[in-house]
Amino acid sequence: MEYQVLYANWKDYKLIDFGEGWRWEQWGPISLQRPDPRALGRPAQALATWKAQHRYQATGSYTGEWEPPLPEKWEIRYPGKGWTLRLWVRSGKFKHLGVFPEQAPHWEWLYSALLQWPGAPVLNLFAYTGVTSITAAIAGAQVIHIDASKSAITWAAENAQLNGISTIRWIPEDARLFVQRAARREKKYRAILLDPPAYGTGPQGKRWKLEKDLPSLLQHLPTLLSPEAGLFLLNIYSADFFFPYMLYQLIRQVLPERAFIEIGELTLRAEDGRELSTGMFVRGIW
Repeated sequence: MEYQVLYANWKDYKLIDFGEGWRWEQWGPISLQRPDPRALGRPAQALATWKAQHRYQATGSYTGEWEPPLPEKWEIRYPGKGWTLRLWVRSGKFKHLGVFPEQAPHWEWLYSALLQWPGAPVLNLFAYTGVTSITAAIAGAQVIHIDASKSAITWAAENAQLNGISTIRWIPEDARLFVQRAARREKKYRAILLDPPAYGTGPQGKRWKLEKDLPSLLQHLPTLLSPEAGLFLLNIYSADFFFPYMLYQLIRQVLPERAFIEIGELTLRAEDGRELSTGMFVRGIW
Protein backbone atom coordinates (compact mmCIF):
# COMPACT_ATOMS: atom_id res chain seq x y z
CA MET A 1 0.00 0.00 0.00
CA GLU A 2 1.19 3.51 -0.82
CA TYR A 3 -0.37 6.72 0.56
CA GLN A 4 -0.49 9.70 -1.81
CA VAL A 5 -1.77 13.25 -1.82
CA LEU A 6 -2.71 14.19 -5.40
CA TYR A 7 -3.47 17.69 -6.58
CA ALA A 8 -4.93 18.98 -9.81
CA ASN A 9 -3.23 21.57 -12.00
CA TRP A 10 -4.94 22.72 -15.17
CA LYS A 11 -5.50 25.93 -17.11
CA ASP A 12 -9.30 26.23 -17.32
CA TYR A 13 -9.84 25.64 -13.60
CA LYS A 14 -8.19 27.50 -10.72
CA LEU A 15 -8.80 27.55 -6.99
CA ILE A 16 -8.09 31.21 -6.30
CA ASP A 17 -8.64 31.17 -2.54
CA PHE A 18 -10.46 29.27 0.20
CA GLY A 19 -11.30 29.54 3.88
CA GLU A 20 -14.03 30.14 6.44
CA GLY A 21 -16.24 27.58 4.68
CA TRP A 22 -15.96 29.04 1.16
CA ARG A 23 -14.14 28.50 -2.15
CA TRP A 24 -13.33 31.19 -4.73
CA GLU A 25 -12.79 29.49 -8.09
CA GLN A 26 -12.23 30.27 -11.75
CA TRP A 27 -14.07 28.02 -14.20
CA GLY A 28 -12.94 29.11 -17.65
CA PRO A 29 -14.20 32.68 -18.10
CA ILE A 30 -16.42 32.63 -14.99
CA SER A 31 -15.43 33.11 -11.34
CA LEU A 32 -17.58 31.61 -8.59
CA GLN A 33 -17.89 31.64 -4.82
CA ARG A 34 -19.52 28.58 -3.27
CA PRO A 35 -19.66 26.97 0.18
CA ASP A 36 -17.41 24.06 1.17
CA PRO A 37 -17.35 22.69 4.75
CA ARG A 38 -13.77 21.46 4.19
CA ALA A 39 -12.51 24.97 3.40
CA LEU A 40 -11.23 25.59 6.92
CA GLY A 41 -8.87 28.25 8.23
CA ARG A 42 -8.30 31.83 7.13
CA PRO A 43 -8.40 32.69 3.42
CA ALA A 44 -5.43 34.45 1.87
CA GLN A 45 -7.71 37.40 1.16
CA ALA A 46 -10.58 38.54 3.36
CA LEU A 47 -13.93 37.14 2.12
CA ALA A 48 -15.29 40.69 1.79
CA THR A 49 -12.62 41.44 -0.83
CA TRP A 50 -13.33 38.42 -3.07
CA LYS A 51 -14.48 39.46 -6.52
CA ALA A 52 -16.38 36.41 -7.74
CA GLN A 53 -18.91 37.05 -10.51
CA HIS A 54 -21.45 34.60 -9.05
CA ARG A 55 -22.11 33.55 -5.45
CA TYR A 56 -24.06 30.51 -4.27
CA GLN A 57 -26.75 31.26 -1.70
CA ALA A 58 -28.15 28.33 0.27
CA THR A 59 -31.92 28.36 0.71
CA GLY A 60 -32.13 25.07 2.65
CA SER A 61 -30.02 22.11 3.73
CA TYR A 62 -29.65 20.86 0.15
CA THR A 63 -31.11 23.66 -1.94
CA GLY A 64 -29.85 27.02 -3.12
CA GLU A 65 -29.41 29.37 -6.05
CA TRP A 66 -26.70 31.35 -7.78
CA GLU A 67 -26.73 35.14 -7.59
CA PRO A 68 -26.77 36.39 -10.26
CA PRO A 69 -27.93 33.27 -12.16
CA LEU A 70 -25.27 31.30 -14.02
CA PRO A 71 -25.30 30.94 -17.82
CA GLU A 72 -27.17 27.87 -19.04
CA LYS A 73 -23.83 26.16 -19.75
CA TRP A 74 -20.28 26.91 -20.84
CA GLU A 75 -17.32 24.87 -22.01
CA ILE A 76 -14.02 24.17 -20.26
CA ARG A 77 -11.13 22.03 -21.46
CA TYR A 78 -8.62 19.78 -19.75
CA PRO A 79 -5.42 19.35 -21.80
CA GLY A 80 -4.15 15.87 -21.03
CA LYS A 81 -0.77 14.54 -22.08
CA GLY A 82 -1.42 13.93 -25.76
CA TRP A 83 -5.21 14.21 -25.52
CA THR A 84 -7.87 16.81 -24.69
CA LEU A 85 -11.08 16.59 -22.68
CA ARG A 86 -13.95 19.03 -23.40
CA LEU A 87 -16.73 19.45 -20.84
CA TRP A 88 -19.96 21.35 -20.35
CA VAL A 89 -20.24 23.17 -17.03
CA ARG A 90 -23.65 24.17 -15.68
CA SER A 91 -25.51 24.47 -12.41
CA GLY A 92 -26.46 20.99 -11.23
CA LYS A 93 -27.85 19.64 -7.98
CA PHE A 94 -27.20 21.88 -5.00
CA LYS A 95 -23.87 23.72 -5.52
CA HIS A 96 -22.26 21.24 -7.93
CA LEU A 97 -21.24 22.05 -11.51
CA GLY A 98 -20.92 18.58 -13.05
CA VAL A 99 -17.12 18.38 -12.88
CA PHE A 100 -14.81 17.56 -9.96
CA PRO A 101 -11.53 19.22 -11.06
CA GLU A 102 -9.48 17.49 -8.35
CA GLN A 103 -9.97 14.17 -10.18
CA ALA A 104 -7.69 15.23 -13.06
CA PRO A 105 -4.78 13.04 -11.78
CA HIS A 106 -7.13 10.05 -12.00
CA TRP A 107 -7.97 10.89 -15.62
CA GLU A 108 -4.27 10.87 -16.53
CA TRP A 109 -3.72 7.59 -14.66
CA LEU A 110 -6.74 5.95 -16.28
CA TYR A 111 -5.91 7.13 -19.80
CA SER A 112 -2.29 5.91 -19.59
CA ALA A 113 -3.29 2.52 -18.20
CA LEU A 114 -6.05 1.86 -20.74
CA LEU A 115 -3.77 2.59 -23.68
CA GLN A 116 -2.12 -0.75 -22.86
CA TRP A 117 -5.41 -2.62 -23.44
CA PRO A 118 -7.09 -1.42 -26.67
CA GLY A 119 -10.83 -2.05 -26.62
CA ALA A 120 -10.83 -2.96 -22.91
CA PRO A 121 -14.30 -3.36 -21.32
CA VAL A 122 -14.75 -0.74 -18.58
CA LEU A 123 -17.58 -0.50 -16.05
CA ASN A 124 -18.21 2.96 -14.57
CA LEU A 125 -20.65 2.94 -11.63
CA PHE A 126 -22.31 6.09 -10.22
CA ALA A 127 -20.84 7.67 -13.34
CA TYR A 128 -22.62 11.07 -13.06
CA THR A 129 -21.83 13.45 -15.96
CA GLY A 130 -19.41 11.09 -17.65
CA VAL A 131 -15.99 12.71 -17.31
CA THR A 132 -14.26 9.44 -16.41
CA SER A 133 -16.31 7.47 -18.94
CA ILE A 134 -15.27 9.85 -21.72
CA THR A 135 -11.62 9.75 -20.66
CA ALA A 136 -11.70 5.94 -20.87
CA ALA A 137 -13.43 6.07 -24.26
CA ILE A 138 -10.84 8.52 -25.63
CA ALA A 139 -8.21 5.93 -24.62
CA GLY A 140 -10.07 3.38 -26.76
CA ALA A 141 -12.00 1.49 -24.07
CA GLN A 142 -15.51 0.08 -24.48
CA VAL A 143 -17.34 1.80 -21.63
CA ILE A 144 -20.58 0.91 -19.85
CA HIS A 145 -21.81 3.99 -17.98
CA ILE A 146 -24.23 3.35 -15.09
CA ASP A 147 -26.12 6.05 -13.23
CA ALA A 148 -29.60 6.05 -11.67
CA SER A 149 -30.21 9.68 -12.73
CA LYS A 150 -31.52 10.10 -16.27
CA SER A 151 -30.71 13.82 -16.17
CA ALA A 152 -27.08 13.02 -15.29
CA ILE A 153 -26.88 10.58 -18.20
CA THR A 154 -28.30 13.23 -20.55
CA TRP A 155 -25.58 15.63 -19.39
CA ALA A 156 -22.94 12.90 -19.80
CA ALA A 157 -24.13 12.17 -23.34
CA GLU A 158 -23.81 15.88 -24.20
CA ASN A 159 -20.25 15.82 -22.89
CA ALA A 160 -19.52 12.74 -24.99
CA GLN A 161 -20.92 14.42 -28.10
CA LEU A 162 -18.72 17.47 -27.40
CA ASN A 163 -15.71 15.12 -27.53
CA GLY A 164 -16.86 13.26 -30.63
CA ILE A 165 -17.42 10.04 -28.62
CA SER A 166 -20.26 7.72 -29.66
CA THR A 167 -19.09 4.36 -28.29
CA ILE A 168 -20.27 4.62 -24.66
CA ARG A 169 -23.24 2.50 -23.60
CA TRP A 170 -25.53 4.56 -21.33
CA ILE A 171 -27.64 2.63 -18.77
CA PRO A 172 -29.95 4.48 -16.33
CA GLU A 173 -30.07 1.90 -13.54
CA ASP A 174 -29.28 1.34 -9.88
CA ALA A 175 -25.61 0.29 -9.70
CA ARG A 176 -26.34 -2.55 -7.25
CA LEU A 177 -28.90 -4.18 -9.54
CA PHE A 178 -26.60 -3.95 -12.56
CA VAL A 179 -23.65 -5.44 -10.66
CA GLN A 180 -25.72 -8.35 -9.32
CA ARG A 181 -26.99 -9.16 -12.81
CA ALA A 182 -23.52 -8.87 -14.34
CA ALA A 183 -22.12 -11.23 -11.68
CA ARG A 184 -24.80 -13.83 -12.45
CA ARG A 185 -23.92 -13.57 -16.15
CA GLU A 186 -20.20 -13.93 -15.34
CA LYS A 187 -19.26 -10.68 -17.08
CA LYS A 188 -15.62 -9.53 -16.90
CA TYR A 189 -14.25 -5.97 -16.99
CA ARG A 190 -10.70 -4.76 -17.37
CA ALA A 191 -11.50 -1.74 -15.17
CA ILE A 192 -14.18 -0.92 -12.61
CA LEU A 193 -14.64 2.71 -11.53
CA LEU A 194 -16.86 3.89 -8.67
CA ASP A 195 -17.74 7.40 -7.47
CA PRO A 196 -20.64 6.71 -5.07
CA PRO A 197 -22.58 9.45 -3.30
CA ALA A 198 -23.08 9.59 0.46
CA TYR A 199 -26.75 8.89 -0.08
CA GLY A 200 -29.32 8.88 -2.86
CA THR A 201 -32.54 7.48 -4.23
CA GLY A 202 -32.55 5.36 -7.36
CA PRO A 203 -35.30 3.96 -9.58
CA GLN A 204 -38.41 2.67 -7.80
CA GLY A 205 -37.37 4.60 -4.69
CA LYS A 206 -34.45 2.27 -3.93
CA ARG A 207 -32.31 4.11 -1.39
CA TRP A 208 -28.52 4.22 -1.22
CA LYS A 209 -26.53 4.93 1.96
CA LEU A 210 -22.76 4.81 1.55
CA GLU A 211 -21.66 3.19 4.81
CA LYS A 212 -24.41 0.57 4.61
CA ASP A 213 -24.44 -0.26 0.91
CA LEU A 214 -20.85 0.16 -0.30
CA PRO A 215 -19.40 -2.90 1.53
CA SER A 216 -22.14 -5.18 0.19
CA LEU A 217 -21.69 -3.81 -3.36
CA LEU A 218 -17.93 -4.42 -3.19
CA GLN A 219 -18.54 -8.10 -2.34
CA HIS A 220 -19.87 -8.67 -5.88
CA LEU A 221 -16.92 -7.08 -7.68
CA PRO A 222 -14.15 -9.73 -7.47
CA THR A 223 -15.99 -12.01 -9.90
CA LEU A 224 -16.37 -9.10 -12.38
CA LEU A 225 -12.69 -8.12 -12.55
CA SER A 226 -10.44 -9.51 -15.25
CA PRO A 227 -7.97 -11.92 -13.60
CA GLU A 228 -5.21 -11.26 -16.17
CA ALA A 229 -4.68 -7.53 -15.70
CA GLY A 230 -6.80 -4.55 -14.81
CA LEU A 231 -7.44 -1.55 -12.66
CA PHE A 232 -9.85 -0.33 -10.00
CA LEU A 233 -10.74 3.18 -8.79
CA LEU A 234 -12.95 4.28 -5.90
CA ASN A 235 -13.56 7.90 -4.88
CA ILE A 236 -15.13 8.76 -1.52
CA TYR A 237 -16.34 12.27 -0.76
CA SER A 238 -17.98 11.52 2.58
CA ALA A 239 -15.56 11.09 5.50
CA ASP A 240 -18.30 10.74 8.10
CA PHE A 241 -17.77 6.99 8.38
CA PHE A 242 -14.86 5.73 6.27
CA PHE A 243 -11.18 6.19 7.14
CA PRO A 244 -8.17 5.47 4.90
CA TYR A 245 -7.02 2.17 6.38
CA MET A 246 -10.60 0.95 6.66
CA LEU A 247 -11.03 1.58 2.93
CA TYR A 248 -7.74 -0.15 2.18
CA GLN A 249 -8.83 -3.30 4.01
CA LEU A 250 -12.17 -3.36 2.17
CA ILE A 251 -10.48 -3.01 -1.22
CA ARG A 252 -7.73 -5.51 -0.38
CA GLN A 253 -10.50 -8.15 -0.23
CA VAL A 254 -11.77 -7.13 -3.67
CA LEU A 255 -8.60 -6.96 -5.77
CA PRO A 256 -6.24 -9.74 -6.83
CA GLU A 257 -3.46 -10.43 -4.33
CA ARG A 258 -0.77 -9.06 -6.66
CA ALA A 259 -2.53 -5.68 -7.14
CA PHE A 260 -0.51 -2.56 -6.31
CA ILE A 261 -2.84 -0.37 -4.22
CA GLU A 262 -2.62 3.37 -3.66
CA ILE A 263 -4.77 5.21 -1.14
CA GLY A 264 -4.83 8.89 -0.38
CA GLU A 265 -6.48 12.27 -0.76
CA LEU A 266 -7.50 14.41 -3.70
CA THR A 267 -6.67 18.08 -3.26
CA LEU A 268 -6.87 21.43 -5.01
CA ARG A 269 -3.97 23.87 -4.71
CA ALA A 270 -4.85 27.54 -4.20
CA GLU A 271 -2.84 30.39 -5.68
CA ASP A 272 -1.01 30.93 -2.36
CA GLY A 273 0.13 27.27 -2.29
CA ARG A 274 -2.27 25.93 0.35
CA GLU A 275 -4.05 22.71 -0.53
CA LEU A 276 -7.74 22.01 0.01
CA SER A 277 -8.49 18.34 0.69
CA THR A 278 -11.69 17.32 -1.09
CA GLY A 279 -11.98 13.55 -0.63
CA MET A 280 -10.31 10.15 -0.40
CA PHE A 281 -9.52 7.57 -3.06
CA VAL A 282 -8.34 4.00 -3.42
CA ARG A 283 -6.98 2.76 -6.71
CA GLY A 284 -5.29 -0.45 -7.73
CA ILE A 285 -3.62 -1.91 -10.78
CA TRP A 286 -2.34 -5.42 -11.51
